[in-house]
Amino acid sequence: MPVYGETFRRSGSRLMREWVARRSKLATAILKGFRGLPAGLGEMLYLGASTGTTVSHLSDIYPRSRIFAVEVALEPFSRLLRLAERRSNIYPVLDDASFPERYSFFLEAPDLIYQDISQRNQVQIFMWNADHFDSVREAIFILKATSINSREKPQRVLERAITEFEGSGWKVLNVIDLSPNARNNYLMHLRR
Repeated sequence: MPVYGETFRRSGSRLMREWVARRSKLATAILKGFRGLPAGLGEMLYLGASTGTTVSHLSDIYPRSRIFAVEVALEPFSRLLRLAERRSNIYPVLDDASFPERYSFFLEAPDLIYQDISQRNQVQIFMWNADHFDSVREAIFILKATSINSREKPQRVLERAITEFEGSGWKVLNVIDLSPNARNNYLMHLRR
């Protein structure tokens, strides 16, 4: 069943689902060479899940993993909730990602944080969650440079974020510019 109007194609006995890059920053990064998705996960904490487009693809990639999808806005959350009704491994959480202590009782020990949040303090939100869930060793962080500072050059915002991550014990393994699908956005693959 389509999540956002994508098409399906049969290949032998397998049903293949289209992953539209302009609808998913992770798909854009994969098309640009990102190969950093871990082989297996127990739990994933997804911050900024919106309507669940990318969450749904991660649900396909990790069918045995539990994906806790945090979204603060009610309208996209209602669509995420409908998606979770059809996917047994997606657990929607209506809350503000700035307060991990409010939803931490849902999770046992997430292996990975995936964050895609358009807020000025997006790096700090990530740090609060990473500090709260010390089981997390790896992260995929979507940096939205103009959300942090629309007057500063995106490359400079990126450099500051890299410095902040490295100063907090995170190693930046890879940075992928997501243009033209997501201008001034970067996928950052992190590990601690």
